[in-house]
Amino acid sequence: MPELSRRQMLAGAGAVAGLASLPSCAAGKKERVTITGVDLFRVVVPMKEDSTTDPETAESARFDQVPKTILRIKTDSGIVGIGESGRGEDYARIERNAEFLKGKGIFDFNLTKLDLPERAGYAAFEMALYDVVGKAVGWPVYQLLGGLAQPKVLVGYWTGRRTPAGMKRVAERALAGGFTSIKTKAKQGDPLVECAEVLAKIAPGIKYIVDPNTRFKSYADFLPVAKALDRIGNVMVFEDPFDKNDFEGYRKLRKEVKAGVALHLGDPKAMIRAIREEACSIFNTGGDPRMSGFVANCYLAGAAGIPVWHGSGNDCGIVDASYVHSCAASANCTIPSDILSFLREDDLIVEPIRIENSYAIVSDKPGLGVDLDEDAVRRYQMKG
Repeated sequence: MPELSRRQMLAGAGAVAGLASLPSCAAGKKERVTITGVDLFRVVVPMKEDSTTDPETAESARFDQVPKTILRIKTDSGIVGIGESGRGEDYARIERNAEFLKGKGIFDFNLTKLDLPERAGYAAFEMALYDVVGKAVGWPVYQLLGGLAQPKVLVGYWTGRRTPAGMKRVAERALAGGFTSIKTKAKQGDPLVECAEVLAKIAPGIKYIVDPNTRFKSYADFLPVAKALDRIGNVMVFEDPFDKNDFEGYRKLRKEVKAGVALHLGDPKAMIRAIREEACSIFNTGGDPRMSGFVANCYLAGAAGIPVWHGSGNDCGIVDASYVHSCAASANCTIPSDILSFLREDDLIVEPIRIENSYAIVSDKPGLGVDLDEDAVRRYQMKG
């Protein structure tokens, strides 16, 4: 592939993500950069010991045992892009998408809306294509998403449902790692207040993010717990404690507590309704798996003066790299995001996402800025 001029590089990246409309003189039209194949690897990477829940919580789902698909897009120029699917996505449909890409030119895609035959693995293909395009034009992915809004991204520690004894262990690990917040899962009846007291005692500087995943029956059921937690004073955010459609309940909760009140929404229409109803003061808008979709949602929330964070599925390193770039391109992504590949036994990338003093450092390398650890992929690859 001929060396790209600075003018070609600027033309290639200047369209942000709508690269399908580049003129014929721009990078990618003459050279094409054609996809020659897509390698797929099904992997299961367990979480580290004691990183999820206490046995006493009796959580039955082992989400870390659900397969993921790692993909590697190869091109005739030698440029390679990597991606990582969500948990349990239909492998046969991912294979159809991989077959569909063969022979396509990477600059012929509109990366904000990939025209794939199947929805399965969409985010994995998106991040791999952004990776290839970024490397082809010499720009990090955040530049393709609109530009660098922040050079480091605030992240938090994470855990599942905990007893006070379990929270003590989690708090000690978060404190040792330099984190400034812990997000925990919960359900009605869990010892949330006792856990918050343990956290306040062991790590008074660490804030608590409480996410019951709508498992409280109603606003009335959650309010006494919320007020008790609010009195302890270390809660940063209450996320989705009860039915997300109960906007009246969320408005009332906002008036009753000092902590922030968040809704986890990825659909822009749902976000607009929540904004109009004044139902929340914060969004977790990681529900949209697309990088471009996340950034668009951040613009939407930012227009209403609402900060956001990026949720996750407790993913491996490729997905986390895509999250870091998305957050880096979003100025109002200021609540601790879930960049959590350090909780897996292996992140499947050569160099881990760098986290210092509770901030993920944004890579300025072209593309996603991470490389696939092929030995680790083989180690965790499913047989057969």
